[in-house]
Amino acid sequence: MSSASSEDAGRPAGREPENLFGPLFSRLPILFALGLAISLLMVARSQVSGDQLNALARGWLFTHGEWIQFGLTTSANGKAPGGLSAALSGVALLAWRDYRAPALLILLSHVVGYLLLDRTWRRLLGVRERLLFCVLYWLNPWRVYHSAFLWPANWLFFFGAVQFWAVYKQRRRPSFWASLLHVLALGAFFQLHSSFFLLALAAVVLALRGWFRPNWAGVAVGAGASALALIPWVEAVAANPSLLPGSKGFLFRGLIFVFPLVRGVLYWLRYPSLSFGGDMTTFDFTPLLGEVGGWLGLPLSAAAIAVGVASVAAPAVAAAWMWRRNRRRWRRPQTEMSDRTWLHGYVVWTFVASIASFALSPTTIMAWQSFSVLHAAVLPLLLWVIVLLRSRRRATVQRLARLWLGALVVLLVCMTVAAPRYRRGGRDPVGIAVHQDHPMYHELGILDHCSVTVDPKSTWMPDVFRSNPAEGR
Repeated sequence: MSSASSEDAGRPAGREPENLFGPLFSRLPILFALGLAISLLMVARSQVSGDQLNALARGWLFTHGEWIQFGLTTSANGKAPGGLSAALSGVALLAWRDYRAPALLILLSHVVGYLLLDRTWRRLLGVRERLLFCVLYWLNPWRVYHSAFLWPANWLFFFGAVQFWAVYKQRRRPSFWASLLHVLALGAFFQLHSSFFLLALAAVVLALRGWFRPNWAGVAVGAGASALALIPWVEAVAANPSLLPGSKGFLFRGLIFVFPLVRGVLYWLRYPSLSFGGDMTTFDFTPLLGEVGGWLGLPLSAAAIAVGVASVAAPAVAAAWMWRRNRRRWRRPQTEMSDRTWLHGYVVWTFVASIASFALSPTTIMAWQSFSVLHAAVLPLLLWVIVLLRSRRRATVQRLARLWLGALVVLLVCMTVAAPRYRRGGRDPVGIAVHQDHPMYHELGILDHCSVTVDPKSTWMPDVFRSNPAEGR
């Protein structure tokens, strides 16, 4: 296809026909503002449960002079290493004494991450491609939903953006500062979530295949600084070895049982689609609309699931298209690559690293464990759609793109006002009963705005308020 060949020749043209999503939504600032407004409304409506109270307790203690040197319980048991999660929550609470303050900080990290990605895309993608990326990534319900409440996995999007920037910055020559920031970001990621391994493995694979050239002095300085930051955690583990993560599961579990590996691959296909599950599509409008909302939620949830299942076909076809186009080309040495060819290879090798990570994982892969590579997962669909827009199917693709955006906005609005994470009460609400009262619940407005109750019959309390914080949730 001649259009596809010219697409790979070099940098995309700066001026391209727009109006892909109609006159109103074919402008990046408008789409960006739409996503930001939805996230801000989600922050205002966000609820808390056990993980959020555990994270808030660390931040609350930080504001009172006690810095906890371990994070939340990991999927493999034990506690996440380091005191960064406590410091981030604590700094946010020092700025605003409200349980939603850390969520605002997470949203800020998403904004910075997206702007960093978009700044990099300007050198790689044309106007329509950046517009598509804004829809597929910035308005992606996986990202939007996880931008507005406190949870370790919600930081992953930012670290994925930093890694992509650092890798692109060093695609032809090493940079001390890019390597330093890259490794410092990975070190911070290590303290926040166990899926750090996926992003680290992707960096190793990309470096070995020549997709970027790290500066080893920057790597060494960043690794040294990251190690020094973990000294207080090492001391805490020495005093209480049960804090050490990794006691559950075993390496290569995904390869032996196969399903965990396949599950991870399927998430790569679901990320660019309209398919999400669990609480994200459990709609109940009763708290907002009363009795009318009681019968509205179930059919909308069913419709959202049906649309999601059908939409997976698009990224599946796009993935097959990208694989056919890159079976040989991504093997070339880096010096022979155009920017567009480099981008195709970046997606392929990041996917290869993800598969290796899924195979090695000691636990079953969950949706949030690949959030750090969401930006790469949406690229096959983006690049395939751009090729179709330069073909005879252009009019059909434009109509489908507008329908996609319309369905996307409806889903985001439903999540904002009717998903459990962003409503108080209703069907399957987010909340928890705690064993006893605590000043934090009042100081941060938790009892006034969330479905958190004090019940002496409950045995649950934030882990750092227990005598032994290494106990289970």
